[in-house]
This record gives sequence, C-alpha cells and structure tokens, in this order.
Amino acid sequence: MNKSIFISVVFTLVSTLLFAQSIVFEGTILDEQTKKPIENATVKVVNSNIYTLTNTEGWFSIEASKEAVFEIMHMSYKTVKLPAGETSSIRLVSKKISLDEIVVKSHPLDDISHSVIVIDDAKKGSQARNAAELFNDISGFSIQKRSATASEPSFRAFKYEQMNIKYDGGTKVVHACPNRMDPATAHVIPEEVSKVEVVKGPFTVRYGQNFGAIVNLVTRTPTPEDYGFHGSVQSGFETNGENFMAGAELQYAADKFDFTVTGEHRDFDDYTDGNGVETPASFTTDSYSIKAGYNPKNNQRLQVDWRQKFGSDIDHAGLPMDSPKDDSYSLGIDYKAQKISDMINSLTIKSYLSFVDHLMTNHERPSFKKMDAQTPVTANTYGGKFELGLTPNDRWLLYLGIDADIISRDGERTRIIKLKPDGTAFPEDARPVFYDAVWQDAFSSDFGLFSEANYKLSEKWAATAGLRVDFFRAKIDDPAAGFATLYGVGFDDVSESTINGNFALKYRNKGTQVQLAYGLGTRSASMVERYIYHFSIGSDSYEYVGNPFLDPEKNNQFEVAVKHRKDKINIGVSVFYSIMKDYISAIVRDDDANFETIFVNPFTHAKQYVNVDANQVGFDAFFNYKITSHLEFLSDMAYTKATNETYDEPLAQVAPFSAHLGLKYEKKSYWFDLRTHIVAEQNQLSASFKETVPTPGYTTFDIRLGVEPIKGLKLGAAALNIFDEAYYDHLNFTFKNTVDNVVGGRIFEPGRSFSIYAKYIF
Repeated sequence: MNKSIFISVVFTLVSTLLFAQSIVFEGTILDEQTKKPIENATVKVVNSNIYTLTNTEGWFSIEASKEAVFEIMHMSYKTVKLPAGETSSIRLVSKKISLDEIVVKSHPLDDISHSVIVIDDAKKGSQARNAAELFNDISGFSIQKRSATASEPSFRAFKYEQMNIKYDGGTKVVHACPNRMDPATAHVIPEEVSKVEVVKGPFTVRYGQNFGAIVNLVTRTPTPEDYGFHGSVQSGFETNGENFMAGAELQYAADKFDFTVTGEHRDFDDYTDGNGVETPASFTTDSYSIKAGYNPKNNQRLQVDWRQKFGSDIDHAGLPMDSPKDDSYSLGIDYKAQKISDMINSLTIKSYLSFVDHLMTNHERPSFKKMDAQTPVTANTYGGKFELGLTPNDRWLLYLGIDADIISRDGERTRIIKLKPDGTAFPEDARPVFYDAVWQDAFSSDFGLFSEANYKLSEKWAATAGLRVDFFRAKIDDPAAGFATLYGVGFDDVSESTINGNFALKYRNKGTQVQLAYGLGTRSASMVERYIYHFSIGSDSYEYVGNPFLDPEKNNQFEVAVKHRKDKINIGVSVFYSIMKDYISAIVRDDDANFETIFVNPFTHAKQYVNVDANQVGFDAFFNYKITSHLEFLSDMAYTKATNETYDEPLAQVAPFSAHLGLKYEKKSYWFDLRTHIVAEQNQLSASFKETVPTPGYTTFDIRLGVEPIKGLKLGAAALNIFDEAYYDHLNFTFKNTVDNVVGGRIFEPGRSFSIYAKYIF
C-alpha cells in the first residue's frame, strides 16, 4: 500500500510539473505596413510537430513550454523566429513578390500532389552536366539520355512534350534538333537553379496545355535578406572525364531595385563506364544570365530575365550525329501586383521569347567517309500569359486568365555523297547532293482560356477546381513530296480545340494531410509526332514518320495522396491511376511500302506515330526519420506500370521500379551524405515498339561531404558510383554511327569518379 501511495504521489508531482511547464500562448499577427491581420500564417514550435494557423483576425492560440521558440511562416512574408514570451503582437514584413514560382500556398491547405525540391549546389559536391541531372535524386523521375548534354527528365510514363517544362513559371525553350540534342534542360545554368517544382499530373490548368507532369525550374531571385552587394565564385573538377566547371554571380539588391549577373564555363570530356569502355561525352558550354527587378511599390514587381548559352564540340553517344554548335537565348519580361484591393488579389502579366540555333554534322563519325551530312536547324518560341486573381470573400481565391505558346521550326539536311555503291569515290566536283526537309517549315500555336478556383470549406477542408479550353493550330509550308503523297489533302494545316480540367479535395488535421485529386490533361501532337519524315530522331535506330492527323492525347488521372508528420517521422504515399485515350506512340510499319527505309539503316521499315489507348498505375512513397537533430535517414521509392491496351502489351519507354536510401548528417559548418540508388530490372517491354531486351537492374552508392572552414567558403567532395558499377538506364538509347558502327549497344553511365567543389560567397 505504501508503495502504491508513493508511486501515485510521484506520478502526480511529475504530471503537475510537466503540465506546469506547458503554457497557452495567444497572440495576433499583423502586416508591418498595413497593420491588417494576416490569415493562415503558420505558428510552429521549433524542433517539434506542434503548430497552428491564424484565423481571419490574425489571432492564434498554441500550447508550449515557456522556453519554446516559435517560427512564424507565411507565403507572402519573411519567416521570423521569436521566443515564446514575445508573441502577443507580431509584425511580419512582406517578401518581394515572386514571379518565378508555380507551387505556392494560395490557401491554408497544401496540394500534396505538388512538390518542391530545394537544390543546394555546394552540398552536392559534384558538377551536373546539365540541369537534367538535378532530377537524379528526385523520386519518380528517371533520365532519358542520348549523351552528356542531350538528357532530359521523364516522370512516370510521361516524357518529351507530355511533360510541360518551364523556367521561372513562364519561359519555354523548345528543341530545334529533331534528335533532341538540345532539350529544354540544356539551356539553363544548373547552379543557378534554386529549386525544382513538380505538379505530378494534370492537376492545374494555369500553365498551358498539359498532359502529364508540370516541371518548373526556379532560378534565384533576391530576397530582402540579400540587400546590398553580394556575389559568389565557384569551381569544380571531376576525375572521370577530367570535367571542369567554373562560375560566378554578382548581385546588387535594394528595396526598389535588384540586379543579378550569372555566368558559367563547362569543359567536359569523354568518360569511362564501369566496364572500362570510353563513352563519347565531351562538350564545351559558356552561358550567362542577367536578371533585373524593379519594385514600384511594395505590392508590385517588374522583372526582366535574359540568358544566353553557347555550346560547341558536343559528342552524342546515342545519336547519329554530333553538334559543332548549339546556341540559344531567351528573354522574359514579367509584371505582378498583389493585394490591389479587397476584390483583386493579384494581377500577373508574363511574356517571353526564346531562340535555338543548332547544327548537326557527321564529321567525326565513321559514316563521314561515305557521306558528308550537315543539318542546321532553328526553333523560335514566344508567348505570354495574363492572369487575374480574385477574392470575392475570405473563402474564395479565383484565377482567370489567357495564355499563348507559339512555335516555329525550320531546317534542311544536306547530304553530299562521296562514295559510289561499289565503294569507289565520286569525283569531288561531281558528288551527288541531296536536300532533305527536316521540319518542313513547321508552325504551331496554342491559345488558352482558363479559370481555377480554391475554396476554403473549413479550417480542415479545402477544394480546388479548374477548367481550360485551348485553341490549337499546326501547319507546314514546305512539305516533302513523299510526305504530301502519303497523306493527301488537308495534312498541311490542322486546327483543333481541347479541354483540360482538374478537381481536388484536401484535408489537413495537425500532422496529417490527405488529398484526392482528379485531372483531365489533353495535349495536341508535337511537331515531331506530326511532321518528321524518314528521320532518325534518337529514340532508337529506326527512321520515323510523323502523322499530321493524330488526335490529341487525353489523360484522366486519379491520385490519392497521404502525408503524415509526427515527432521525428515524416512519411507519405501517393497512389495514381491514369486512363489515357489516344496516347501517342510509334509502331513499325512493315505493311506499307511508303515506310520502307530511305537511308542506309539496319531496319527495313520506318516507325509511324499512331494513337493508342493506354493506362498506367503506380505509386511513389517516402519515409524520413530524424535520428538526431542533425542526423536523418531518408528513403523513397516509385513504380509505374503502363499498358498499351490497343496492342495488349506494356507501354513503351517506361522506367522500372526505383528507390533511394540515404543517411544525411548536417550541421552549419560541415555535412555528410551517403546515398544509394536501387533500380530494378525492366522486363515490361513493348513488342510493337520493338523493345526486345530487358534492362538489368543495378545499385549504386555515392558519398558526398563538405565543410565550411570560414564564413562564406564551402568546400565539397564526392565519390560517385563507389563500386564502379557497370550499368545503364532503361531509357538510355542505342548507339548508332559511333565507333565501329556499333548498333544495338546501350549508353552506359560513368563508372567510379571523384569530384571536388568549392564555392565562396561574399
């Protein structure tokens, strides 16, 4: 009995002490300038899972210990940290207006079908070849690789134009080369990208015609913390390929004006794979960008962004030609005003233009002995967007807008024949010359009208719905004779209208979030899919023939996402299912003489683009555990199974199951990151696409570490593919016209490599 009494007394005292340490704090959060209350600001106890949101009056109530520190966050304001005793009346300072982001919290509940990945180039400890390599560690992504520079991300079963890739929320750069030697990711400086935003499906209608994922590469923009003159210099070296990069940034920022200049130089050479085989991968690039912003008032921003890239001596391991020249420029001019009135929440105006000037030749290839081939091509893209954000009341946020993307491409391949069929040479002044239309002087335009609304049902529930109508036109002004013969009347000018829509229901309660999302994504066929004519476009060694009468492909995608955070655990999973009508794929047309191979080719017939019905199902998931305040275990996995229903087989070019496991230790002055990438075998192959050989699975290990010995100086190092694994990804394409005319091989990734990296910020 005495023991029971003693335990009861101790329990009561401990409980009393514990509860005595917990205090209810109340306060109000206001705008520093307007003194108006700030709704939906997050008040979080640092190093805990305890948080709350302010109401329409800016008021909050939260329970914490008297020693607690609160972190106050809101999308439109600078984050602050305050001791618990200083929270009765809090003033927040407005951020500079962001013109670059697409994944923003416009209502109190997150869209967990959207994600943001912050990029810290210094802590990677290695040099990306181009911006596509930023996706290597992002769950659900794989890289489609034709060479060291001609690489681009693929997400789930979405690739190429099925993914809507943008810079800074608006600018679009399209490839001039039909082989995609110059994809969108090749025209931005990797170290300039501060984060990657991903919308995992057609779950918003505000950023153009969209079939699958939207990807936004966000470059750095000054914040109030950056006021004054700042800059950085950085350099890195990687042993496998003797790869060198150097870059610098200068920035001046003030309340009304900011100006940033960034430049880089890259000189990469051929690398050795895990089998010790040298792979053509050399290139040289020089790039710079200039971003200037002017803030007439605290709620307005005008921004101009100019960038230029010069590429040369680019070798493409998986393509029939190389690139002596790959130059581009882009210009974006944006304006945004926020909180114009109680009714008008925002006004956004975006405009852009981009140009790509690209040259392909076979001068360093074995085929040059027989034929001199040169293909200069260009791509012009321009467009813009006007969007109005309305707040009819404190529960609604309604977006209304119009946008446009206009593309024109041109180019011609010149073939000078050196050898006769019997192997003897033509006299130099009597060599036959052939001219082949590449793009057939192609043009497309897409004008869209859209509306999207966010509605706050309650403190725990919110809904989003959107509708979009696009008016699309595609035409060619210089059709090849064979193309015209094949398709007859009406092939050279096609107009169509499409509809996109989305709906999402979101729930959040403390550390748990749930989202049910539906999207209808519709995409008109691209220029390659419509107008390419007997051209090897790099997907494999086949020639391809476009189809001007392709129907728009439609994706009805359903997704359920759950995310939970409690104490040291952060876990989440998304499950998706897509019903895809008129999906655009390609099949070998060995039933028609019009598709017989024209040029020297190991295959007798070309592939033609066709519409098929398809579906995909899969998931991505993550589990992160905070072992200590500085040590964290990270893991994620993703899997997509896609089926071509028309041909009752797997859909072509879909990456297999993949996972990442990581252990990261991070303090302010030093860090360590161990990462494992696990990829399964891909034996789900498309017979009609002529995928015939399964891709073996692989596992790689990377170690990255770094230190900041003095303020502003960050030194990093990395050991990549530590065990010298010989591997290639399922989406790495076949060799053609490379050393020894190897056909049917695969592009292996680099073997073991060591890298060092230094960055000084002043």
